[in-house]
Amino acid sequence: MLARLHRTINDHKHARLKHIPGPTPRFPFGTAPAFFGRWPWELCAEYGHRYGGITLVWLFNKPAVVLNDPHLIGEVLDTRAAEFYKGAPVDALKPVITRPSLFITNFGRGWEEARRDNPLSTIPLDEWLSRQVEPLRAVVAETVGRWAGRSHEPVDLYWDVQRLVFDVFARAFWGRVFPPNRFHWFRTLARTGTGRMALPKQVFPLHPFFHSARENWYGTFTRAVAEARANPDPAAPDLLNCVLARGTSLSDAALAEALATNFFGGVFSCSSTVNTTLYLLAKHAEEGAKVARAVRDELPDGFDRAALDAVRPLEFAIRESMRYYPAVPIYFRNTARGREVKLGSHVLPPDTLIFISNWYLHKFAPHWAEPERFAPERWDNGGAEANPYGSGHFFPFGRGPRACVGAAFGQFVHRLVLATIYRESEPDVDVSRPYQQSFFFAVMMPKGMRARFRPRAPVTAS
Repeated sequence: MLARLHRTINDHKHARLKHIPGPTPRFPFGTAPAFFGRWPWELCAEYGHRYGGITLVWLFNKPAVVLNDPHLIGEVLDTRAAEFYKGAPVDALKPVITRPSLFITNFGRGWEEARRDNPLSTIPLDEWLSRQVEPLRAVVAETVGRWAGRSHEPVDLYWDVQRLVFDVFARAFWGRVFPPNRFHWFRTLARTGTGRMALPKQVFPLHPFFHSARENWYGTFTRAVAEARANPDPAAPDLLNCVLARGTSLSDAALAEALATNFFGGVFSCSSTVNTTLYLLAKHAEEGAKVARAVRDELPDGFDRAALDAVRPLEFAIRESMRYYPAVPIYFRNTARGREVKLGSHVLPPDTLIFISNWYLHKFAPHWAEPERFAPERWDNGGAEANPYGSGHFFPFGRGPRACVGAAFGQFVHRLVLATIYRESEPDVDVSRPYQQSFFFAVMMPKGMRARFRPRAPVTAS
């Protein structure tokens, strides 16, 4: 009865989309209740198994589609990206992230300028990353040393690794580690954005301290840019001084906002990947021992970026973690507001919401051998070359022109943080707890993880 009523009310829409398979919608919610109490990326993967590469769902009386076909996803995110726009979670994040941000700005002159002028787009990236090894390793080693100094107490990986990665970003971007209040401001803004993404923004009010946190967060960095302009240090390795040394058309406020916003794009996803990798390597003790041995035997004291990149067991373990539990598991796009868009053999109405998840394709059995098995060796012997970042079945940083602008830096952070952890300590992650997912600022964050870090003497490679 309710299914018939939904079809009657939306007869014209049903007729236009009848060739797209999907679950039966019922009045008044459509198929929206299927998302209640489920992680949307897991439901999207389930639809891939049940209905194939494209699934029709109904959010009340509005049709939407779930894509699990790598070719259709490639069109939306890459080859025809300009024909689609980013609607979610733009509105939810507008109070948190400034409008010129790459994360919420849509294609057009504003987006092109934001991408071109982003600090990570304007510097010789390889040279800059090579200069980050020493200062960032010192930040990580100091924190891990504190953890190891109280090895009898478990570390809450959820928040403590976020704070560690925050400090790494601060040192890389600004050349300093900030006092705790900066992290608290950052966390307040992120919590507000998370709540507004999870619930209608009218339902989730701004945090009581949101406005002061936002003013302090962006104001701190505007003053830092002004100070650096007044007293530049071209030899300093941090991103701010590197950008100023090369010259930038951005104002102090715009440059501060671009650097500050990059924290939102990277701190949570990097900490998620670090924690997931630690958990999976502890869960699979043989793989964990292999990575620990490689890091300790192959990296000399004072190692450089080339040596870090050459530790293949570490790199393969990180890739496999991102395949198995990607930190950013879902993306959203909309068809053009003013016209129909053809996608594959289907014609979608204007402003149709599109769900895109890598959760299904990262474990697609015809592509991956034993996809449910954590197997870092799959990336050896040409596996990494056959499945580069941003390809059809492996896109933890997204695909196409809107793929993460900080992907190279993120990969570097994963390697450096994990290598330093294994060199400075014996991590003991409590794997008796199940891997629990949560959602934080558009990132899948594992929660409830505890670990002890036992001290160990540094090992020098022969």
